Amino acid sequence: MKELKRLRIKFILSNMAMVTLVIGLAFLAVGYFTKYGMDQNDERMLRQAAAAESLPEFWDTGEVRAPYFILVTDGNDEIVRVEGQYGLEPDENALKILAAQSLSASADRGILELYQLRYLRRPFENGYRIAYMDTSIGEAYARGMWRNLAIIGSAVWLALFAVSCCLSKWAVAPVGQSMRREKQFVADASHELKTPLTVIMANAQLLAEQAPPADRDGARWLTNIVQEAEEMKKLVEEMLALAKSEAERGEKIQNICSLSDAVIESALSFEAVFYQGNKELCSDVEEGIRIRGDEEQLKQLMRIFLDNAEKYSPEEGKTWIRLERTGSRKARLTVTNTGPEIPKEKRKEIFERFYRSDSSRSDKKGYGLGLAIAESIAERHRGRIWAESSEGMNRFAVEFPVCEAER
Repeated sequence: MKELKRLRIKFILSNMAMVTLVIGLAFLAVGYFTKYGMDQNDERMLRQAAAAESLPEFWDTGEVRAPYFILVTDGNDEIVRVEGQYGLEPDENALKILAAQSLSASADRGILELYQLRYLRRPFENGYRIAYMDTSIGEAYARGMWRNLAIIGSAVWLALFAVSCCLSKWAVAPVGQSMRREKQFVADASHELKTPLTVIMANAQLLAEQAPPADRDGARWLTNIVQEAEEMKKLVEEMLALAKSEAERGEKIQNICSLSDAVIESALSFEAVFYQGNKELCSDVEEGIRIRGDEEQLKQLMRIFLDNAEKYSPEEGKTWIRLERTGSRKARLTVTNTGPEIPKEKRKEIFERFYRSDSSRSDKKGYGLGLAIAESIAERHRGRIWAESSEGMNRFAVEFPVCEAER
C-alpha cells in the first residue's frame, strides 16, 4: 500500500538522519581530538628540543619517530651551528632560506607549509635557537586516520541502513494490519448498506406513486427521503468503487484497450452536462493511443475529471481535454478548467480519501472520494497523477505507459 510505503520511507529517513548525525559527530570528535593530541605532542617535543643541548637524531613519541633538527643563529641572523640532522647532508642555501623565513615571521611558532616543517623560535645568547620538526609523517598519519574513519563510518552507516530497512517492516506491520482492516470494513459496510438503501428508495417511490400524501408536507417528506437515499447510495457506490480499485491495485492488467476511444466516449457523454451548465467543453485527442488497462476504469477516471471540472468551473467557464503522446513510451491525459486556483500546499491533499477543502471548493456537492478513486485507478495502470494550478487555471494530468504494441 502506498501509505505504508511512505510510512516506511519516513521511518528509514528519520532513523538514518539520527544515525548520520551520531556517526558524524562521533567520528569528527575522534578525528579532532586525535589530531589535537598529535599537534600538542609536536609542540611539546619542539619545546624540549629547543631547550635541550643534546638530543637523539629521532625523537621517539611512542607511536612514530619524529625527525627534527635545530638551527642556531648569531646576532646577525647567520647560522652558526646545525644540531640533530636526521640522515641528510646539510644544504646551506636551503637552511638559510628556512632560517630567514623563521626569523622574519611575526610569531615564535608556526608551520612552514611549503617545507612541511613545524618550527619554534627561542632567543639563544645573541641570536636564536630554532627547532624544526618534520610534519610529513604526522600529516600522512592524519590522512590515513581520516580515510580509515571514513571507510569505517560508511560501513557502519550501510549496516545500520540495512537494519533500518528490516526494522521498518516490523515497525509498520501493525499499522498495515490496521489499515487493511479499515479498508475491509469500509468495503464490507458499503456492500451491506447498498441493499437496504435500495429497498428504502424503492419503498419511498412506490409509496409516493400508489398512495399520494394528503398534504404538501407528506409529499415533501417523501421527496426528501428519496433524495437523501440517492445521495447515500452514491456515497456507498463511491466507497465500493474505491475499495474495489485498491483491492485490484496489485493485480497485473493483461488487456489492451484504446485510451483514445475511452477519452472520446467520456467527453461525448459530458457534452450535454456542460451545455446545460452554460459551460464549454473542448477536446484535442490524439487517435490510436493504446495502453494496457481496463477500459471501464479509464472511463470512470475521465468521468471523475470531467465531473470535477464541471463542478468547480464558473458559469461560462471552459474546460479542455487533451490526450497526446509524450515520447515513444508515454501518453499524457490532461483535463484543464477555469476556476479558483488550488493552493500549492493542497495539491497533494486533494487526492486523499474524504478530503474536504475549507475553501470555496468545499461548498460543492461530493464526498471527497472522486480524486482518491482516480489516483487509485491511475496507480493500477502504472500511471502517475498530479494536479497543477496557475493563472486561474486548474489542470489534472495522468501519464500512462503505452503498451508494447504501441511502441
